[in-house]
Amino acid sequence: MSVINMIKDVLEKLNTNNLSYCILRNYDFLLENRAPIKDSERSIDLVVAENDYLRFSKILKSFGFRKRKQQFSLKHKAFFKINENLDVISFDVQVGGVHWNDMCYLEEKIILKNRLKKSFFYIPHDNDTFVMLLVHSILGKRYFKPEYQKILLNLISIVDYDYVKKELSRIFNKNIAEKLFKLIKEDNFEKIDCYPLIFFYIIKKPKNFFIFTTLSWRYFLQRKNPFRIGPLISILGPDGSGKSTLVRELNNHLVQQNRKTSLIYTGRGRDHILPITHLGRSYKKKEKDSYGDKEKQLTNKTSFKTKLLYTFAAPVFTLDLYLRYWLRIFPQRFKKKIVITDRYCSDIILMRNVPFFFKRFLLSLFPKPTISVYLHNDAEILHQRRPEEPVMELDRQMNIFRKFNYSLTLKTDDKNLTKEKSINYIFSKLLRDWR
Repeated sequence: MSVINMIKDVLEKLNTNNLSYCILRNYDFLLENRAPIKDSERSIDLVVAENDYLRFSKILKSFGFRKRKQQFSLKHKAFFKINENLDVISFDVQVGGVHWNDMCYLEEKIILKNRLKKSFFYIPHDNDTFVMLLVHSILGKRYFKPEYQKILLNLISIVDYDYVKKELSRIFNKNIAEKLFKLIKEDNFEKIDCYPLIFFYIIKKPKNFFIFTTLSWRYFLQRKNPFRIGPLISILGPDGSGKSTLVRELNNHLVQQNRKTSLIYTGRGRDHILPITHLGRSYKKKEKDSYGDKEKQLTNKTSFKTKLLYTFAAPVFTLDLYLRYWLRIFPQRFKKKIVITDRYCSDIILMRNVPFFFKRFLLSLFPKPTISVYLHNDAEILHQRRPEEPVMELDRQMNIFRKFNYSLTLKTDDKNLTKEKSINYIFSKLLRDWR
C-alpha cells in the first residue's frame, strides 16, 4: 500500500471513531493527493486530545504501526510503520495541546475546539495556525522556514488581530505580541531574534523553568550521554549465504535515511592489527598442500599436534579481533554511529580443531551486538553459490551457528525477500530504539 493511501485510511478511521485531532502543518500533499516528497511530509505532525490518546494508539496499532521508544519529551509520542517498499510512514503526536519541550503554548481546548475540516481531515483554524507556526518557528526551529513565512504573510491579512494578540500576549507578553505582528506584517522576519524570546518564554513562569530543566536533563541522558553508544549490527552466516550483499544494501538504505553508519570487516582474512595476516596465510597454504583440497582436510583425521597448534593460535586471533573492536568499532559507536559488521566474532566459533567450550569462552569476552541477523540455506545451495566451499564444511558451519540465538534468522531462498525482511526488521528496531 502506498504511503498516501495508508495515511488516508488511518485518518478516515480516526474520523469514523470521532477522535478529536488536527494535523498541524505540512499537509499540502494530502490535499493534492500526491506522494510525500519532503521529509517533513513523511511524518504527520498532529495534536490529539488527551482523553482520546489511548483510542488513537489502538487504532494505529491495528494498522500495524509500532510505537517508538519514549524520547526525552513526554508530551510527544511517535508511531511508525515501514511498508513493502521500505518507505517509512510516521505519526508524531502531541497529546493534550501544542508543546515545545513539554511546555504547552496552545491548549487542546483552544486548538481542537476551533479546528476546521479540510477535505477528509482536520486542521487548525487560521488564527491558531498563525499562532502555532509563529511560535513553532521561534521556539522549535529558531528560524522561519520560507514556506512558513509565506503562510504567515498570507494569513496576517485575514486573521483576527485581537485573538492573535491575546494568544501571543499569553505566551510572551503584550509588547512582544505587538512587535511580532508588526514585523511579520512588514515582512521583516530577519529582525525577529529568536533566542531572547526563547529565554523569556522559559523564565516567564516558574513552571516553564522547572519543565525545561527537567527535560534538559532527560535530553542529556538520552542524546548526549557518552555512555550511550551507537548500535552494533552483526550479519552472520555460512559462506555463500549473502552476508556481504546484505551488509552493503543495508548500509545504502541507512545512508539514504540520513543515518550515520560505519562498515567494519571483522573476519580472519584481512584488516588485522597484529602482524598475523602473512603468518596465517602461509600456514593455511602449507596445510592445504599437505592435505590436498579442502574436502580432504575435512575427512582427514587431525593430529594432536595440529589441534594443539590451532588451540594456541585461537587466543592470538581473538586478541587481534578484540583490539579491532576497541580501536575501530567502539570509537565509531562512541560517535553514535551505526556500526555494521560482516562476520562479527563468528570466525572465532567457526575455527576448526579448537575445543568448542574454549571457543565459547573466547566469544564471551566480546560485547554482544545490538541486532544480530543469521542468514542460512541448504548446504547444497550454498555450495552452488560458493563451489570452493565443500558441502561438508558448510554443514559444519551451520551446525555451529544453530547453537546460538539471534535477533532474526532467515533462509536466503529469495534475495529480494531476504533484503526486504532484513532491512525492515533492522530499520524498525533502529526507529523504535535509536531515533
